[in-house]
Amino acid sequence: MVKPFVPFLPMEPIICREPFDDANTGFQVKWDGVRILAHLKGGQVQLYNRKKTVKTAQYPEIAHALKSLINQDIILDGEMVALKDGKPNFLQIIRRDFATDSSTIRYLAKIIPVTYVVFDIVFYKDKDLTSYTFKARDELLKSLIPSKDPIAITDTVYESGTAFFSVVKEAELEGIVAKKLDSPYRIGKKSSDWLKIKNFKLLTAVIGGFVAEGREVRSLLLGVFQDRDFVYVGRAGSGLNYKTSSLLFEKLNQIKTNFCPFSRPFPIDKKQLISWVKPSIEVVVEYMDFTDEGLIRHPVIKQVIS
Repeated sequence: MVKPFVPFLPMEPIICREPFDDANTGFQVKWDGVRILAHLKGGQVQLYNRKKTVKTAQYPEIAHALKSLINQDIILDGEMVALKDGKPNFLQIIRRDFATDSSTIRYLAKIIPVTYVVFDIVFYKDKDLTSYTFKARDELLKSLIPSKDPIAITDTVYESGTAFFSVVKEAELEGIVAKKLDSPYRIGKKSSDWLKIKNFKLLTAVIGGFVAEGREVRSLLLGVFQDRDFVYVGRAGSGLNYKTSSLLFEKLNQIKTNFCPFSRPFPIDKKQLISWVKPSIEVVVEYMDFTDEGLIRHPVIKQVIS
């Protein structure tokens, strides 16, 4: 049984490759942000991420807004997003999520506003709602809480998943989640009752290091610039053919450096010989999404720009 201020692992969707239509399914936008469960009890708020870590301090404006908007004990499930040019920007929300120093949190709250997009309700008043159907929970959520900035209640589209995915793809959003209308909320489970259909995205990243085999590049260590920081976002090797990897080997060896160019440390496999380079050569990477650690998932190199 779930209850406020007792953190738990959220229900997770599994991957589905293609959109579909189904009269027994509701479809929602999959927001590109950080999964957050909001617990309210006795006028107090706690925000937890998908790993049950408290994140209330990172999003003070959301905690304040929830207190003002809701006066009942409740648990909400949703996504914390940072909008840039009208679209969720994962790298920006990660800056908010990783901040720990109070002065840094206050500064980032001013320059990176966030929205808490709520898509489910699992507890209300004194009642555990996890056994309720998704349709019943969704209708209750929409009847209880209005969308009022910075809190947004996500829309649910019934039956027409294919057309909805086309709209989401055109808007360059992350994708959609298909939820069976009769499905309960399965704590800590990945279930086919929820399916995520992803819109693969492109990212222009900068090479900060590489791993070679002979005179070919096998793996690139990639980063992006955020203000003055060069932030590591992961490594990629898929998509490199023999010609490209050989040409890259020659180019990268001309800009090698003795120092790691990334601003923050990250785990390195000591068995691999990494060559660091001055971050100047860009690549376009196709990827599925970001991990909670801010790393690109399933990257494929599509183009070397310079």
